[in-house]
Amino acid sequence: MSEKVSRLQHLRSVRVWLLWQLRRTDDTIAELERQEVAATRAARTAPPRPRGWKLAMRRAGGGSSSDGGAGATPDAVHTGDCGLAGKNTKPLAREQALRAITEDGVTACPYCRPDTDLGVL
Repeated sequence: MSEKVSRLQHLRSVRVWLLWQLRRTDDTIAELERQEVAATRAARTAPPRPRGWKLAMRRAGGGSSSDGGAGATPDAVHTGDCGLAGKNTKPLAREQALRAITEDGVTACPYCRPDTDLGVL
């Protein structure tokens, strides 16, 4: 035996369901806002990522790029994210970059200032 549900009862049922959905949506929004605040706080308090360093090499007198870097001389030390280093570079550890600037006489890039990051200045 199926009872006929009045339109008013049906609308009240729909209203209850919509209120339940609205509460779930509000809970989801609140959780996402908490996560966003936590991510922003973590980004502010996280230590900066180490930038790394690289040594730009200058090809000696007209050598071809297929010579594998033979005859290349050190040009300048750059931070790992410096775009002025060019394509002919090799990565350096912190100690190697520091030694290149302080002992080997390799210049530090005047734009990215790896000497500042390394504590030379």
